[in-house]
Amino acid sequence: MKGELIKIRGKKLYVECYCSYDNPAVLYLHGGPSESCYNFSYHQSRKLAS
Repeated sequence: MKGELIKIRGKKLYVECYCSYDNPAVLYLHGGPSESCYNFSYHQSRKLAS
């Protein structure tokens, strides 16, 4: 999935969309102690997109 930078209130935000635009949106904020977004991007996004 190719992401894009969008500008919100003067700040750039990197966004990836795995979706059907007919479904409700899910906002996932990655991070935390020793965590990254890899697990979500690779595994969970495909499950949630269907």
